[in-house]
Amino acid sequence: MRRAHWALLVFPLFTLPLHAQDLFAERIRPLLEKRCASCHNPEAKMSGLDVTSRGGLLRGGKQGADLVPGKSAESRVYQFVAARKMPPTEALPTAETEALRQWIDAGAEWSGPASIHKQRARAGADWWALQPPQPQTVPAIDGFTNPIDAFLAHKLREKGLAFAPRAGERTLLRRLAFSMKGLPPSAAELSQPFPAALEAALASPQYGERWGRHWLDVARFGETDGGEHNNERFTAWKYRDWVIDALNRDMPYDEFVRQQVAGDVLYPGDPKATAATGFLVTGPWDSVTKQINKDKLMAMSIRQDELDDMVTATMASFMGLTVNCARCHDHKFDPIPTRDYYRLAAVFHGVTYGERAVATEDQKTQRKQLVEPIERELKTVRSDLAAIEDAPRARLLREKYLLFDRSRGEAARRLPVNPIWNRERLAPSTTKRLRMIITAHQGKLARIDRLEVMPASHVISNWTANAAASAESPAILEIELPAPWTVYEFIWSTDAARGSRDGMPKVYRIEASTDGQTWKEIGSSMDHDSDVEVLLPEVTPEELRASIPAGERARWQTLLAQRDKLDAQLRAIPALPSVHAAYPEPMRPAFVLHRGSISKPGEPAAPGALSAISAIDANLAGPDADDATRRTALARWLTDRRNPLLARVIVNRVWFWHFGNGIVNTPSDFGFNGDRPSHPELLDWLAAEFMSHGWSLKWLHRQILTSQAWQQSSQHNEKAFALDASNRWLWHMPLKRMDAEMLRDSILASAGNLNPERGGPSYLLQKKAAGGSYMHKALDNDSPEVWRRAVYRFVVRGGERIFLDSFDCPDPAVATPQRSVSNTPVQALTLLNNKFVLNQAKLLATQLEKSAADPVAAAYDRLFQRQPSTREREIATRFVTQHGLALYLRALWNTNEFVYVP
Repeated sequence: MRRAHWALLVFPLFTLPLHAQDLFAERIRPLLEKRCASCHNPEAKMSGLDVTSRGGLLRGGKQGADLVPGKSAESRVYQFVAARKMPPTEALPTAETEALRQWIDAGAEWSGPASIHKQRARAGADWWALQPPQPQTVPAIDGFTNPIDAFLAHKLREKGLAFAPRAGERTLLRRLAFSMKGLPPSAAELSQPFPAALEAALASPQYGERWGRHWLDVARFGETDGGEHNNERFTAWKYRDWVIDALNRDMPYDEFVRQQVAGDVLYPGDPKATAATGFLVTGPWDSVTKQINKDKLMAMSIRQDELDDMVTATMASFMGLTVNCARCHDHKFDPIPTRDYYRLAAVFHGVTYGERAVATEDQKTQRKQLVEPIERELKTVRSDLAAIEDAPRARLLREKYLLFDRSRGEAARRLPVNPIWNRERLAPSTTKRLRMIITAHQGKLARIDRLEVMPASHVISNWTANAAASAESPAILEIELPAPWTVYEFIWSTDAARGSRDGMPKVYRIEASTDGQTWKEIGSSMDHDSDVEVLLPEVTPEELRASIPAGERARWQTLLAQRDKLDAQLRAIPALPSVHAAYPEPMRPAFVLHRGSISKPGEPAAPGALSAISAIDANLAGPDADDATRRTALARWLTDRRNPLLARVIVNRVWFWHFGNGIVNTPSDFGFNGDRPSHPELLDWLAAEFMSHGWSLKWLHRQILTSQAWQQSSQHNEKAFALDASNRWLWHMPLKRMDAEMLRDSILASAGNLNPERGGPSYLLQKKAAGGSYMHKALDNDSPEVWRRAVYRFVVRGGERIFLDSFDCPDPAVATPQRSVSNTPVQALTLLNNKFVLNQAKLLATQLEKSAADPVAAAYDRLFQRQPSTREREIATRFVTQHGLALYLRALWNTNEFVYVP
């Protein structure tokens, strides 16, 4: 009866029975296309199943045929749908499930095209960006001496367009200063002829500061890890300074690339070359999971993420390709197989994140001579102090830990592992055999001074492992009870008497067995908080003093004073130089991972590059090659003159930063999903000439900045706008809004308060909060110390908002090849009311009122490098009389004339 009733409910959905072919065309084909084919097609073929053809359904997947015509009950495709197991995200409506049953029972006829699979269009090995730049003949057009103009004018004429008139000299000199130095021009700079001003700008150290910031966007430069703990990297600034210095010295771009990939191994012993490899490890990093969670699979997963970031950054920055899309499967749109991805990852198997010493041997020797005598004396003093302090401190801590544990009640996780007192909550198990399997510990050998099994009251004392423990070779503490007990708790310590952490287990699991053969995990170190998540009780100096025997206190005080004096002497000795850069990692075998899963290694992956670039051998090294060989080989492969992408990509980036449009408008994606070049001949000509001129970025700047295209005005043209609203053909110079750093720097410069100090440790605008919090709080520290250029600020991932954030300054969680440009009320309000702006306006107003005969004229000269018109002067005079000069300055900083580069 139930079945008949159900059938009556469904039948009205098909009041007019459909012919089998009509049923397929109207219901089944759309169902397969919409809900099934995205996962089960000739390319994806999940579970081995292809539903895009009748033959594919009849062949079935890994378990055999999935379609049995005439028998829906025996057809796996219907069984899974009816059981609501497929599709996995959302079960089919009853009507669609019933339509599938009817179609199968009617014979599963297939009408129309034999396959419903729609093959994606994609790039092949003949893709334009993978071909070497072709020799180009510069169009012969009268009136143009710069080849850039000839190429652009040729395209403009085809469209019936032309360049806008040349901009005025003052406009060009202002444009030059902002574009090349990121700062307003001085009066002296405005008096120079343009050619002299261009050479002066390129020779200025401010050039590297401006253009270094562009590259740091691409390199995803940040000075904190990001993520849960967001730890600081206090020496990462050395990579930033290396970039700025390399640009100022006009380091050939191919060398610029080589050093960022392999500087430390190409130039061993050169601290600056080591700092260059900060590029590889400047991205976000899950330091918490890497350093605290010792689960083997988790550690392998985090390691794979590290390698992915290095591969992604290297190939997107230098090659303009989204190679990371091939991590789980062959790239869907570009000719990059998964095998190539894992061969590239293998290049970086000897590199991880870390603080790397870059001291010379002389520096090490000199410091050792200063440090060793102090450390020897300090070791004796600390040993004498420990003999007095350790026992009473351990006794007090045990009492505090017991109270603290009791206050937590039955919390899911216990207090952090410590040497004095630990309570292990276990899944209740009736057993006679137990074991503690230790895979990581402090010191040379794991040890337990006392372990009590509860409620059996069975005690193990003074156990020490025979060898150092690891995940591959754990240390095992075997426990056999006199009789079976229902065990639910361990109480244990490493050194309850003195609190030494030597030998303390850090990562372990506890297992039980009834037969000594089959073991079941009943507890682990994962049940404990870590000491960075829970602030354990501590013994105060007053409590410790009160616990020390009276006869020892005088000596104790003397030793404390000696310790403090020696500590101060050590702190006064400068630390050896170090840098956050590519850090050595033990080499492990590399494999192609099936669907990106670390638990499914496939064929071995020897270091390699992209097979689609046939002009250069993609085999970089053998599987046993060391780190230096691997990265050196990749650096040479990238910078080989036959590489069709390296020069094209950087030429396009520089073009993009100058014009706001790229010849390719996706600077980090030259693949199928990226933009197509607007002027392919010009791109190839620039790439070839760039290489022939020694990979000189300053040559490229000269070529662009002396072009009529760059020197034309931003004048609007209705006809041109109607044909090319996006200005792709460059019929005028687009106005570009200042980015966040340029805006902040220009406010400081126009106020006369820009601190000219260059390089060195970054200044803080945000700082990690105390008390276990990892949020970087915005600081209220507006002062000359933080009025340096914005490129020198400490770049925080995920901190509280500051002035720069309102103007689209990116969070470097990912690379930013092109910044967003928004226009919001918050920006206007920030330029009127932000404390930084208020302070600068007040300081400038005070300065002008004291020193300038005409403060309004002086303000226009400072901000716009011109004099006010008669009308502007009248308005300004009335406003300043009523509201003051400081408020008027804030209004001027809010004008388009100030915030846009002409």
